[in-house]
Amino acid sequence: CAKMGAMFRLAVKNLSQNKIRLALTSFAIVLGVGFVVSSFVLRDGLKEVFSDLSEQVIAGIDIGISANDPDTDPVTQADFDAIADLDGIGAIELQMTGQGYENQLQPVKPDGETITLQGPPQIVFSWSEVPAFDVTDILEGEAPLEPGQWVIDEPSRAEHGFIIGDDYTFITPSGQQEGQLVGTFTFDGFIEGPTFMSMQTEQIQDWMLFGDRFDFIPIAIDGSVPVADLQAEIDETLNGGDTEPRLLVQDQESLIADTQAQFNQALNIIGGILLGFALLSLFVSIFIISNTFAITTSQRTRELGLLRAVGATGSQVLRSVMAESFIIGVLSSLAGIGAGVLIAFGLRAILNTVGLGIPSFGVVLRPATILYALVVGVVVTVIAAIVPAIKASRTPPITAINGRSEAEAKSIGRFVIGGIVTAAGIGLMLLGLFGGGDDVLQVLVPLGAGAAILFIGITLLSPLVAGPLSQLLGTPLAGALGTPGRLARENSARNPRRTATTAAALMIGLSLVSMASVLGESFRAEFDDILNTSVQADFLVISDQADIPDSAVDLIAENPAFGNVTPIKYWGIQVGNEPVDGQSIDARDDPEGAVEEPLESFADIGALDYSQIEGLFDFEVVEGSLADIDDNSAGIRRAIADIFGLGLGDTLETFDLDDEIVELEIVAIYEDAVVSGAVMVSLDRFETLSPQQTSDWVAAQVAEGVTIEEADAEFSAISTEFPNLAFQSSAEFRQTFSDQISFILNLLTVLLALTIIIAVLGIANTLALSVFERTREIGLLRAVGMTRGQTRKMIRWEGVIIAAVGAVLGTALGVALGVLIVNAIPGEFLSAFAIPWVRIGIMVAVTSVMGLLAALFPAWRASRMNVLSAISHA
Repeated sequence: CAKMGAMFRLAVKNLSQNKIRLALTSFAIVLGVGFVVSSFVLRDGLKEVFSDLSEQVIAGIDIGISANDPDTDPVTQADFDAIADLDGIGAIELQMTGQGYENQLQPVKPDGETITLQGPPQIVFSWSEVPAFDVTDILEGEAPLEPGQWVIDEPSRAEHGFIIGDDYTFITPSGQQEGQLVGTFTFDGFIEGPTFMSMQTEQIQDWMLFGDRFDFIPIAIDGSVPVADLQAEIDETLNGGDTEPRLLVQDQESLIADTQAQFNQALNIIGGILLGFALLSLFVSIFIISNTFAITTSQRTRELGLLRAVGATGSQVLRSVMAESFIIGVLSSLAGIGAGVLIAFGLRAILNTVGLGIPSFGVVLRPATILYALVVGVVVTVIAAIVPAIKASRTPPITAINGRSEAEAKSIGRFVIGGIVTAAGIGLMLLGLFGGGDDVLQVLVPLGAGAAILFIGITLLSPLVAGPLSQLLGTPLAGALGTPGRLARENSARNPRRTATTAAALMIGLSLVSMASVLGESFRAEFDDILNTSVQADFLVISDQADIPDSAVDLIAENPAFGNVTPIKYWGIQVGNEPVDGQSIDARDDPEGAVEEPLESFADIGALDYSQIEGLFDFEVVEGSLADIDDNSAGIRRAIADIFGLGLGDTLETFDLDDEIVELEIVAIYEDAVVSGAVMVSLDRFETLSPQQTSDWVAAQVAEGVTIEEADAEFSAISTEFPNLAFQSSAEFRQTFSDQISFILNLLTVLLALTIIIAVLGIANTLALSVFERTREIGLLRAVGMTRGQTRKMIRWEGVIIAAVGAVLGTALGVALGVLIVNAIPGEFLSAFAIPWVRIGIMVAVTSVMGLLAALFPAWRASRMNVLSAISHA
């Protein structure tokens, strides 16, 4: 115990006397742990905000009634009438809550535009005059007590320039409607971001074309009947004791729990994504910390040798180095907790910059978060230090006292292990991609684990190519810079293991970005191919996440500037005879394993005006004709027909909104897998299968004799009436899709930026420690005539070469992974393959520049050395 205490004190002393080394070693862990903590702080902070909101909104509701399936079997007036007079009810009313149609009622702002929906939603809910249910406070103006009146939350009014007392046009599923803004409001638990609007229940119903559909029946008790007894009576009245009730009858506690669960589900997804990137950054940090410990223990070989000479055993040296890693892990984790809070607010600012509308939140630092941070930070640091510590403990005392470790020979065992690990990683990835897993986790878990193992294996093997690659990449520098360039090349190539480990961090980050770029570019190419083949329309009409009302479609179709015009509608339906229970038929293209008994599954249906599709679409019909589709027939995608074993003249069964069986004769079989649904039906039949009253998008052809410019002018006139619509030519639509892919890739790059930052810090760390390690060498170079400027160039360009090695390895691996994943995606979803060479080239160039920046301080430090002191350095 005394010896263990002595070694621990020695570890503390070493760290206290080498504060710069401690800071350099800790920084990567601080960032990694900070990102982990930030994901929990952001998620838990938002959970608290939405939990408070849920409690405030439901505070006056004792019992709430909602539909189990609001699309097909909603709450109705008859349900309200059946229970309105029950004993124990103090207050009751029918409400619309806005769930499921948040963005469908869009007010036109004073500037003639609608509020953008690329971010926080617009939520329209019923105004209640019942005190128990009214959670709002009017700030200015008055409540919307009459039809045609509406109110808005004050921050949204100020942001969008609405004026109380003015009339505004609403874009709704029923067309254009007029409403007078009569006031602004707030409520307890209010959160900024979404646009909150409220109006009379009947007005929401009329504008949404809901008819006898309601979302919610809130009930406040009068105290004469216990809540549980009243709840049971209501449930019996409405559901008749059904085991699968049509309506949900919940008490206040259940309502709050369900509402919070809905919020938490979305927040857990966001938090999980951020946590995934955080763990990736910690994974990258392992390479940096391991490299740092390898260098520092190498620099302390004489010190460790003296310890062995005076009686310290190899295991004690091992414990000393591991104690240092433990202390660094603890200190870094504590610093990372503080950094995590700051990063959480930084992430909110970044996410709000791209329009996500994350509301303000307080700092929620749960004990579990602190525990996770400490455990993760310490474990990562200790794991990273194991190999250098073992190596230090096995260095012979005499060799260590001489001031140098034994020459590093290429380890055949290392490369054999690297090959085995790489093969295992590839095997797991192939299992995830081609293993046929039905569950998302069955695909993602082996895929993610395989990728992590693959990165480790590639890192173990990379010294085989790091030396030659450094020589190759450094050759142009040697020719252009002379002696400094040649020395930079030789310095990066002479220790390929160190170069490979340092570059590994960059390799991981860039491989993921490159892989995503290949996928994105392939989808871009696929989309271009679709527009060039399946879609021939001159114009495509889309909306900002809201659907397109029929009145807008009619306005386009009636305009003489346009020829063929058709809306396109989509919905999900239940179908029979599915060969695999519970799996979407869209996800299957292999009919093997079909069973006899009919099963239910979901399929997407599409509907359009088939008399108008000439010149608009090519669905690659292989049998029959889409023109034959009527209310009692349908077309079906060939891959789906093969699964069902259906052909022309066969019958496909589904269900309408009244749960009645509908039999549709197959009159067309087609190949298209993008524009169409799995099943295509008529517009009239679509109305019986779906409650959707609007169109998802519209395709239009310019009339004969009309130019594109003239048609575009007509669209501009229509857009003044429907400013939520975007009228785009196929080229403009292609550019919009391309911009969306670029946005996703850029967002992914931002999230991966932390790993790249850590990698760049690793280069700076390695070079800084390497300069110290080569103090005598640099002094000798200066003594024989190397200038300070040449010294700076040598170190700076060494950083560039190391960064370039990581960039080349990372992009090569990323492209290979991208090819693998593209080939794994079924051809009906993605058949094109493309590599974004320009983007990849820019990434390699930018990474090399970052290597140059990382080397600035080590280069300056090397150039400022005193020559005589450097030569005499022991």
